[in-house]
Amino acid sequence: MATIKEIADIVGVSATTVSNVIHGKVKQVSPAMVEKIRKALEEYGYTPNISARNLASNKSKIIGVIMKSHHGHERNRFIDPFISELLGEIERCANKMGYYVMVYASQDIQELKNYIISWNIDGMVMVGFVAEEIRAVQAVCRRPMALIDVYGFSGMENCIGIGLKDRDGMYLLTRYVISCGHRKIAFLADNDTNLDHERRIGFVQAVEGAGLKAEPEDFVRIIPAGYYQIANMDEIYSRSFRYTAMMCCSDYYAALVLNGLKDRGRKVPEDISVTGFDDNYLARFVRPALTTVRQDMGQKGRAAVESLCAMVETPGEKHSRNIVLPTELVVRDSVGMIEKK
Repeated sequence: MATIKEIADIVGVSATTVSNVIHGKVKQVSPAMVEKIRKALEEYGYTPNISARNLASNKSKIIGVIMKSHHGHERNRFIDPFISELLGEIERCANKMGYYVMVYASQDIQELKNYIISWNIDGMVMVGFVAEEIRAVQAVCRRPMALIDVYGFSGMENCIGIGLKDRDGMYLLTRYVISCGHRKIAFLADNDTNLDHERRIGFVQAVEGAGLKAEPEDFVRIIPAGYYQIANMDEIYSRSFRYTAMMCCSDYYAALVLNGLKDRGRKVPEDISVTGFDDNYLARFVRPALTTVRQDMGQKGRAAVESLCAMVETPGEKHSRNIVLPTELVVRDSVGMIEKK
């Protein structure tokens, strides 16, 4: 692999001239010499030394994407289509803007901090953490952060939040389910923090706004994978007879619940209705197709990368502190009508 100096010696020009041609600065170089240099670069296999270039600019051009794992996702955090679609858009957008992506998922904050301080990254996209965990990371790394689906981070420096109208989206969906005649409705999630907490609040507001009661037992915890999944689905099946609708915090969970109930003999939506949230490909592929809330995962990923890169490249400027994206109700076939008696 030839260096710029070696190419310059071969062609008989200065290293600066070769560097200018490589970077497209050819106004002061004759067309014949530009062609000669480019042929030499190709013939001798010159490849830009990205590490050296980044070292000179004091930038690594690497973005760390840090995912918070939850119970049941220990083996594969990326099995949820929301996460995989989000990550794909982050990588695509980062690549377009000249950055590379390093990905890490963990439940252990201390382990996470150890990894972060060993990375030479320009900034981080943090997904699914609570505010206290973000503060713990900031204690060891002051790099800019784009926080996806993190609530309660106001007052933190060097952070931009990218979120969703989670509460409004679940409120509209719950209102729709109630308008179909449902009065006994459960809310299913694997935790009660961040976006799941916001969606639960939207659910409770819609239920109570309709003059109904949202009881603590109407929150049903779901385990997405692992040793306890079958027992958990048996419990959900048993509890489903108390309700006419089960509203899940994501399409991934809704697909699990829909199939789990059908496998155990319950028909959707004839016996019980099921809804999701996100409108990813699972919502369209399962049968019946899911009534859900649409969010643009690609837009969320792009907003995170663009905001983070702006913070990295213009550190002295003020940037938006919070980006809140819209939601949309999507009505399909998984909610049945309850006839009034």
